[in-house]
Amino acid sequence: MINLNRPRLTSFIIVNWNTRDLTARCLSSIVEKNKEAPVEIFVVDNASTDGSVEFIAQKFPAVKMICNEQNLGFAKANNQAIRRALGDLIILLNSDTELLSPEPAQRIHSFLQTHPKVGIVGAKLLLPNGQIQSLGREFVSLKTLIKTQLLFSSSPALSRSIAQSPQSFLHADYVDGAFLAIRRVVVDQIGLMNEQYFMYVEDMEWCASAHKAGWEVAVLPDIEVVHYHAASAVKDFPRILFVNAVNISRYIGHTNGWQQAKASFYVLMAGMLLRIPLSLFRKRKLAVDYWRGFWKCFGLIGRLESVLKRKTDGREC
Repeated sequence: MINLNRPRLTSFIIVNWNTRDLTARCLSSIVEKNKEAPVEIFVVDNASTDGSVEFIAQKFPAVKMICNEQNLGFAKANNQAIRRALGDLIILLNSDTELLSPEPAQRIHSFLQTHPKVGIVGAKLLLPNGQIQSLGREFVSLKTLIKTQLLFSSSPALSRSIAQSPQSFLHADYVDGAFLAIRRVVVDQIGLMNEQYFMYVEDMEWCASAHKAGWEVAVLPDIEVVHYHAASAVKDFPRILFVNAVNISRYIGHTNGWQQAKASFYVLMAGMLLRIPLSLFRKRKLAVDYWRGFWKCFGLIGRLESVLKRKTDGREC
């Protein structure tokens, strides 16, 4: 007979690309904040050159390492570990995150036992200065892009969430892959993350697939996670802007049609241009990166529709 009260295994998965010290801090927080629930931890290294593999193997010998010879991207790397994970619950963590709240795995297991319709759970993501980065998000559309990229509006979903009780759970369209907890049974039902997305959008599409299969997506605001935002991405920010624009536009193409996809791409390009003077004013030293990202996107215009419709992970663009 199965003991329904037995501690259930949680599989934590971190994808690392040249963020050795941040990954070590993330791993330490997993160990320190999960004393009650049994866990296994995977680190998938995407061909780092900063000594990550040797450092992590020495400092965290219990961690299960998967070492790639090239950077396979976020979705494909996570899928490698998900295939090997044994947990009833799988938690994806960015390498640049740190768990603040005690026993997050146990809390999520308890929450899922009393909310059988919830298949995916997110946390309160905090920026290093303590400001809220995310409490769940709305699905991206051309309309939301116009608001966020051109009108600099924050997400309506975030505004509504902040106003609610910090102890209640919140419904969301999707949660960030920086902290995404998913039932194993949901993965078995909807499949792995879409590897056509090298990085970005795969978390949103995964949550959309869960919704279509009848599952709900929730956020537990009492689980707090610091996100040292885009620690890997800033190493090649212009390329990240480009890949993000392509993948968001692809997603909108699949959900709302290719005319909206192309319009979304142009809105994202305009957003980059608008942020150049803002970066100069705020002295954030990103003006050149925004210009390079814009120029890389501009070079795609002549073949935009064919690229957006192509089945690819985006690395060759």
